[in-house]
Amino acid sequence: MRSQELIEATDDLRARLAGHRLYTMLTSVEAIAVFMEYHVYAVWDFMTLLKALQRGLTCVDIPWTPRGNADTRYLINEIVVGEESDVNRHGVRMSHFEMYRQAMLGLGASTSSIDTFLAGIQEGRTVSDALHAAQAPEASQRFVAATMDVVTNGSLHEIASVFTFGREDVIPTMFLGMLDHIPTDDATVFDDLRYYLQRHIDVDGDHHGPLALSMVEQLVGNDDEKYVQALAAARTALLNRIALWDAVSEIL
Repeated sequence: MRSQELIEATDDLRARLAGHRLYTMLTSVEAIAVFMEYHVYAVWDFMTLLKALQRGLTCVDIPWTPRGNADTRYLINEIVVGEESDVNRHGVRMSHFEMYRQAMLGLGASTSSIDTFLAGIQEGRTVSDALHAAQAPEASQRFVAATMDVVTNGSLHEIASVFTFGREDVIPTMFLGMLDHIPTDDATVFDDLRYYLQRHIDVDGDHHGPLALSMVEQLVGNDDEKYVQALAAARTALLNRIALWDAVSEIL
């Protein structure tokens, strides 16, 4: 299966990410707050990738017409439901992004930059202009710019590969690394963050991850050129994540 080949061909980078020094540095409220102020932009652009896939693989136009493969439509819509309208630890429906922002507020991280960014997007600014106006961290700006390049210029199988191997496939391992080092004192401060991390570990590892792999399998198929392109996109996405983690580590 091509998805398995892609997993094996990215083993080295996924291992680097899983063993990154950043996780061992997330041992205080202050350090975690700084991390979240960088990482929240990656949480936001996860939804950008997801929506690009939904737009490309399903029909979101009016009037509606059937588009693409029904199995693939089901896979992406299933993921969208979970990411855009899950429940927080109090049973309130919200997106995973909103859950993350709630966790930031819970431990005192600033949401000023991400809020300004979103307001800029809602006002019609370009992503680049909104990032600049929000004074988003440089490393976060580079990470989002790389994602926007894929969304704007990439083929569906490349976008799916970035989403799957640069996000869904590695998130459970990354978040387990974070959970292992979050302090146990001041436990209530981290309640929302712990829930967010554990929720992603459970959902992505057991459900969304396998769905995303199936999506890549269907989009790449037996096409050798698509495989090469999907692999290049996956490796670039992983390198971009490592670069973001490196930047946060240097700040901490």
